Amino acid sequence: MKDLTLQPADSCRFVHVASIVQVLGRRLLVLFAVLLGLTALVTSLAPRPTAGPRPTGPGAATPASTPTPTPTSQTSSRRIERTISADAGRPRTRVRARAGDVLARTVRGDLLDAVEIAGLGKLESVEPGSPARFEMLLDTPGEFRVTLLDAQRAVGLIEVAPTP
Repeated sequence: MKDLTLQPADSCRFVHVASIVQVLGRRLLVLFAVLLGLTALVTSLAPRPTAGPRPTGPGAATPASTPTPTPTSQTSSRRIERTISADAGRPRTRVRARAGDVLARTVRGDLLDAVEIAGLGKLESVEPGSPARFEMLLDTPGEFRVTLLDAQRAVGLIEVAPTP
């Protein structure tokens, strides 16, 4: 009769459970690294929201509550809208207003710069095709220069007279 003892075949290898766990752990780490890289790539390619005034019109959404300026005296406030050019060689523009008026100012130009309204703490960027937009309640009498910071030149002046 033949010997019935069991012996492994020559081509078979025994694999320990610990080495399988290590291989699966490395594969899981590689998967997480690939997912993290894809997330970073998608985030860098996604368009960023613009930080400017929102479009107004019939199809534009309106904010839930819009603060409206209230006049501080018997005279009513006005809304003054002005567009000026920041291009070199253009004369400075002057805006005359009263305290309590609302000024909507747009600065257009074919340059990349920052527009500052000194004394009012307003700063916006201007670039070709994307003007700087300011909307503010003029509550402090005085003269306020509108300047281009990088070009170091004035492009306008805002004169705010006290309310009569």
